[in-house]
Amino acid sequence: MNAWLLLVTAYLIFRPSGASAISFVLAILLFIPAADARELKEVDWGKHRHDRFDIEPKEVMRDYGSFIVSFDSADDDNGDGTADSWAIPVWVMHEVRRVTVPCIKTIRRPKWFTDKGLAQQRIAPYDATYQYSRKWRDNHPDWYERGHLASKLLVERMGPEAAWNTFTLLNAVPQRRNFNKGPWFYLEIMTGAWAQRYGWVWIAAGPIIVDGKPSGHIGQGSEIPAAIPDALFKIVARQASGTDIPEVLAFIYPQVGPGYTANPPISPSRFLVSVSEVEQLTGLNFFSKLTPDQQSKFESTVATALWPVEKEDYIEACRP
Repeated sequence: MNAWLLLVTAYLIFRPSGASAISFVLAILLFIPAADARELKEVDWGKHRHDRFDIEPKEVMRDYGSFIVSFDSADDDNGDGTADSWAIPVWVMHEVRRVTVPCIKTIRRPKWFTDKGLAQQRIAPYDATYQYSRKWRDNHPDWYERGHLASKLLVERMGPEAAWNTFTLLNAVPQRRNFNKGPWFYLEIMTGAWAQRYGWVWIAAGPIIVDGKPSGHIGQGSEIPAAIPDALFKIVARQASGTDIPEVLAFIYPQVGPGYTANPPISPSRFLVSVSEVEQLTGLNFFSKLTPDQQSKFESTVATALWPVEKEDYIEACRP
């Protein structure tokens, strides 16, 4: 029964008056569970095919409607014989489609939330892992923050519920502030433009941790430590005309680099690599639905240029 309907029903049955009525209402409210505004929303995939292409291996899987994530389990990532976890996603994949609106209606940014079951196993972090005092932030202006893998603005094309779900910590990795708000954000804008130009794009993104050994973690005291990626990868695919072999742009972005706060932003072409290079650094197998022969036709090739777009392909959030 709805909590407020329960309150009204009880009030009508017992009919207290005066001060006792106020006390009665307060007492009932104590037993009504507080609504958790940080819960997942139900999302209809519609025509989206987030699993259009696949990635192996899979670990702790979650399907949030707006994207699919494989989260790190308490396994032995670096082969030292000891179970460990990174407390960050291994990869996120989703499809972004063309929209026929002048701008994307955007929701107010919700608070970040976690998967309580995974957090209790110390596999996923609570939000406290990412929280530092204002004094610390002021003294470390390029410190790590929660960085999306599936972009809120891109996912928001599916609706407000889909955007809400991007604020699960299973969609975040520690990202340097200048990186997150600079070159990584610009790549997200470009990805949206490619979706507009070509109808849809499939995206895979995730962390790169060299040799499976994090160079550092964030989190203090008893907080669940989250591994700091050395770099991030993003793979963007679209269907080539008349063939089952996709056209692919693969990127590796180091967390720090000269000019990351420069304006205009650094072109993503600077970070182009082959899919094979990403696979070598992550141990992942992308496009695993394709045969090895099909994969070999494009995975070792580095794109020589970004896909062309026009000014009208850039769709931004609606302004108030």
